[in-house]
Parts: sequence; C-alpha cells; structure tokens
Amino acid sequence: MKIVKWFEDWVVIASFMVIVLVTFVNVVFRFTFQASLAFSEEITINLLVVLTMMGAVVGIRLGAHLGFSYLVENAKPAIRRSLIIIGASLMIVFLAVLLFWGSEMMIHQMVRGRATPSLGIPQWLFTLSIPLAGLLGIIRTLQAARVSLHEDTSAEAVAERMAQEAAPVIDEAELKTHTTDRQGGRK
Repeated sequence: MKIVKWFEDWVVIASFMVIVLVTFVNVVFRFTFQASLAFSEEITINLLVVLTMMGAVVGIRLGAHLGFSYLVENAKPAIRRSLIIIGASLMIVFLAVLLFWGSEMMIHQMVRGRATPSLGIPQWLFTLSIPLAGLLGIIRTLQAARVSLHEDTSAEAVAERMAQEAAPVIDEAELKTHTTDRQGGRK
C-alpha cells in the first residue's frame, strides 16, 4: 500500500503545483502582454477536479473528513460500532456510485474521442480521477472503518496519527551520517 499512498500524495501535489504554475504564468502574461493564455482555464479546471477527487481519498486515509465525532466518541461501545459501520456503509455506497458512473462517463469519453477544446488532450485522462477516487476511496474507507472499530478515534488520537503520518521519517543510517558530518567527519 506504500506505492498507493505515494501515488495518492503525488497526484495531489502535482495537480496543485501545475494549477499554481499555470495560473501564475497566466497572470504574468495578462499583466505583461495584455493577453491571457487560452488553455489556462481548461487545465486549471480539469486539474482542480483531479485535485479534489484525490484529495478526498487522502482525507479518508488520514481520517480528516468532518463527521459527528462527538456522537461516536461518547456513544456506548455497541452504538459506537453501529455508527461506524453505518457511516462507512453510506460512504461506500456514495463512492461506489462515483466508481460506477465515473467509469461509464470515462468510457463514453474514450469511445467518442472527446478531447479538451484548447489543447486537444483526451478528456478521459482527467475523468479517470473520478472512478479512481471511488475505488481508492472504498479501499480507504474500509481501512478507516477497521481502524475505527479497533483503535481510539478521539480527536486527540486522530490528530496524533495525522502528525505521525506528516512527520519525516529518519532511519538509523541517516542519523549516523548526520552525526558524523557534524563532528567534522567525511561527507
């Protein structure tokens, strides 16, 4: 699952970076040359869809989505378990709809050869993020439900897990290398 996590993170990062870069260049062109880039809106809108869909999957993975945590945390164990299962089931139904209808829309775009107006990029490449987010979201929802049923889901525990996920990991070899470098050793 590490490669899936890496993929999810980098799709979000790359989408955001391209949106920022294209928008910045467009603003510079607009004020410098009094003309905007015709394709900038096309790229930013399509990548915003990709960013939103994959960002939602990352949010599920990190447990960062809004919910009625007060009710779940303060419920009796049997009710808490039922609430977690009901919530996960509803999310899976929604994500399955995204997976099914997103796949159908993507296939229709592929068959018809639909392309973006300015750059002629196949539209299905952007639409792929919808069924992909549905599939990955279902997987992440199942993982999150399993964790929620067996681990502490208090706000403090969730915040600690998110901090651990975001913190850089330094292994022993890297730590020894930095210590040697500071002591005047070789680089």
